[in-house]
Amino acid sequence: IYSLLSSIVSVIVFNFLFTEPRYTLLAYDSGYPVTFVVMFIAAFITASLAVKLKSHARISAQAAYRTKVLFDTNQLLQRAEDNDEIIAVTAGQLVKLLNTDIIVYPAADGKLGEPHIFTIDGEAPDADYTSDNEKAVAGWVLKNNKHAGATTDTLSSAKCLYLSIRVNHNVYGVAGIVIKEGPPDAFESSIMLSILGESALAMENEKNYKEKEET
Repeated sequence: IYSLLSSIVSVIVFNFLFTEPRYTLLAYDSGYPVTFVVMFIAAFITASLAVKLKSHARISAQAAYRTKVLFDTNQLLQRAEDNDEIIAVTAGQLVKLLNTDIIVYPAADGKLGEPHIFTIDGEAPDADYTSDNEKAVAGWVLKNNKHAGATTDTLSSAKCLYLSIRVNHNVYGVAGIVIKEGPPDAFESSIMLSILGESALAMENEKNYKEKEET
């Protein structure tokens, strides 16, 4: 829209200031209409290309930022010393990536633990995000090892999108993504699943380490 308007205005300004008679919108020369059409087309194409370049630059910057979040997650998880720290790193990186609140339920012996809540502004989240109904959806995800909740076809009345933190069939927790506007786009979803996968691997390594220590 802005490209179209700026193209029209540029032609009008050229006609008003630089064609005889000046300071009017009249044009006596028969060649001027063709000039105006060519000017309009050139201006519109140039503006459209500028818009596309700006859009591509923004998308590239977003992709670079999201990839950096994934790379940083890998490094931070390698330094994590226990499951609580792994959960904190995972949730913190998801907050950065998705710009929304995150709720993580650790799992042990097939049961959900108490939720770990991480918010953008550090304030207490809406109580509805940890209601019995939301916990029931998280429990279904733990049991069935599938996505559920908001933006899915399963238990879609939930306020959060729930995903399992898993390695193969071993589920180490459930992450709840608070959906405020719309679902994550395809690229965000791929990065999000990669972060959850890295988190699950870190939890499995921690579990194996503890078992070896006990042995």
